[in-house]
Amino acid sequence: MNDAAPIEKHVVLVGAGNAHLVFLRRWRMSPWPGVAVTLVTEFSEIPYSAMVPGYIAGDYRWDEITLDLVRFCRSAGVRFVSARVTAVDAARRLVQLEDRAAISYDVLSLGIGSLPAEPEGCANGEWSFFMRPLGPFTQQLERLEESLRESPRPFHLAVVGGGVSGCELSLAIQKRLAKSADVRLTLLQSNRQLLPSFPNRAARIMEQRLRDAGLAVRLEACVVGGAADRLRLSSGEEIACDGVLWATPAAPPDCLRSSGLSVDDAGFLRVGETLQSLGDPAVFGTGDCVTFTPQPTLPRNGVHAVRQGRVLFDNVRELLHERPLAPFRPQRNCLCLMNTADGEAILSYGPLATKGRFVRRLKDRIDRAWLDSFGNVTRSVSEGATRIDNAPSLTRRVSMGRQPHLMRCGGCGAKVSGDVLSSVLSGLEIPNDSRVLLGTRSGEDAAVHRVRADLFGIAPDKLVEVQTVDYFRAFLDDPYLFGRIAALHSVSDVFAMNARPFSALAIATLPYARGPIQAGQLRELLAGATRSLNELGVVLTGGHTSEGHDLSLGFAVTGYADEDQLFRKSNLKPGDTLILTKPLGTGATLAAWMHGQCSAAELREAIEQMLIANASAAEVFAQFGARAVTDITGFGLAGHLLEMLDASRVSARLSATVPVLAGFETASSRGILSTLQRDNEKLSCRVQCPAAPPAWLFDPQTSGGLLGAVRPEVASAVLEELHRRGLPRAAAIGHVLDAMPTPMIELDA
Repeated sequence: MNDAAPIEKHVVLVGAGNAHLVFLRRWRMSPWPGVAVTLVTEFSEIPYSAMVPGYIAGDYRWDEITLDLVRFCRSAGVRFVSARVTAVDAARRLVQLEDRAAISYDVLSLGIGSLPAEPEGCANGEWSFFMRPLGPFTQQLERLEESLRESPRPFHLAVVGGGVSGCELSLAIQKRLAKSADVRLTLLQSNRQLLPSFPNRAARIMEQRLRDAGLAVRLEACVVGGAADRLRLSSGEEIACDGVLWATPAAPPDCLRSSGLSVDDAGFLRVGETLQSLGDPAVFGTGDCVTFTPQPTLPRNGVHAVRQGRVLFDNVRELLHERPLAPFRPQRNCLCLMNTADGEAILSYGPLATKGRFVRRLKDRIDRAWLDSFGNVTRSVSEGATRIDNAPSLTRRVSMGRQPHLMRCGGCGAKVSGDVLSSVLSGLEIPNDSRVLLGTRSGEDAAVHRVRADLFGIAPDKLVEVQTVDYFRAFLDDPYLFGRIAALHSVSDVFAMNARPFSALAIATLPYARGPIQAGQLRELLAGATRSLNELGVVLTGGHTSEGHDLSLGFAVTGYADEDQLFRKSNLKPGDTLILTKPLGTGATLAAWMHGQCSAAELREAIEQMLIANASAAEVFAQFGARAVTDITGFGLAGHLLEMLDASRVSARLSATVPVLAGFETASSRGILSTLQRDNEKLSCRVQCPAAPPAWLFDPQTSGGLLGAVRPEVASAVLEELHRRGLPRAAAIGHVLDAMPTPMIELDA
């Protein structure tokens, strides 16, 4: 019997706005037993909007204004999913995502922001800018700056919108592009004054600053249409321009209208005083994407969003406990600090408005303090590692205090329930294959293959069956990505034999949870796995599911090959060139992620490499007559290479410049290595080098690359073909030496 507490509820936050960041900050301090939280947002690194004008004006570096959501979520024990939301199915409680399986929820909070509105029929050109999302906007602006630097020319940028964002960005862009020849800006505002929701004095100060900076300001200039090189005003006037920045009032994301939730005439989510969607109490809304119905004209600004985050956290908790919820009470006056790109800023609070350097210093101090409250992950991890381990998670389950829960059985009593399994299997896309007689959909006790040579295209006396099995605990908190990578890792051994997999049986363990939550996990897990398998022509023919402490997945894979064409570890010959198809370093990178000390960029690089199948690499090696091939997995480069050297009774000399992941370099420099590293390093006695062997030799790989030996005269052609086939970091890393009494690895200085 097992007494681990099950996951009872799943809270999904869509969007990384201020309210959700506050929610997650409070969650990091005080997670709730039996509840798992997932953050879904398109970008893994987000700039703080209040500091973007300062970055554009040159006051900050990019890393000073960004929040790394991978590190932050890991420190909070929150699952992070980087994906674009395409729809919300409130009836089935699903969040639909682009290019991956949907995520189910018990409670959903939408903080997906808004988009700048533009007139219908406007044709956008190369230099049409939208200030949201902020990351792509700043990248596009940098491309414009580079273009003007390389090809100086007159350039007229029209900024549509005279609110805070339009004014701040206009001044920042004007300062940034001041070095470019003949760049001018025109600010177009449909209202009779700038900053229409602010006191007249604040608007006058801002207008004077814009004019002093040399910007043209056009009031009561309502843009109603236009083309890529001109804008048309409601008066009929046309304004020629080379680019347009749309800084107009917010427009809601399209996915809200089709969600089945209550929206206003403009398409914004309607929420009541408790921030719950009208008509669906399981859905909350915050920030720019909502209309707060008790005060429909409430400005959509960051100050209100921060206060909403506090109420959201408390109200979601109370809803899960079926207790009364508290109302959100917006403050009457909000402090607003606007960067004017001249070393000063404008302060507006109620009727008060002033401008000065002290205001800019105040804004800088407040902005930095806000980011620091989320970004100081290292201290949180080192001082509160148990918080990461103990936070509720969709991939890991531990007991949280003395909460009452059901005892969980072992043996066949630990199987996932039949209704959960059938509901998931019915939704999987499993292709038909003539070699599979009975598979997943047949309902039989076992899969049945047709073993006929004509179905495989190999001579009957040369057809051989190749089998392998792999199984491991989740190394990511995203079941979908874990499923994709686990499937690729499991079939890799087949490719390393120059065989082709065609059938796989899954073995999955799900953390203890309610049936609907397990169904959601299994759906994501198998959707990811079947995507990888389908892309490789492998049919999922069945499997077994059970409950356990951690999310785990593996596959028993069956393939076929021509006996005479098999790759063998024993076929190394002196003089062969050794080629590695992927960089090393996933072991330490994933260890750093588990410690909350892996950046979003480093994790993204590792995942991109793990998602590359070894099918193409095997085909290239076969095409060029490779003599011996293996895949680099848990025993690291040294362990798997020594297996080949022992089998072939030869030695090898490696270059000291083997390709490694950036995350490995960062993690190993901090002393963070995989727990298997120490065991792998027991082979260091068989490595000859001037100093201690480098750590990358022993780093265990997940879904690692292939190591192949080819004749030296074809090595360049092999690398060229590997690069062409989507393996740009494939490299020649050494060559095979004559036999020694004991096979050794020599490392160049």
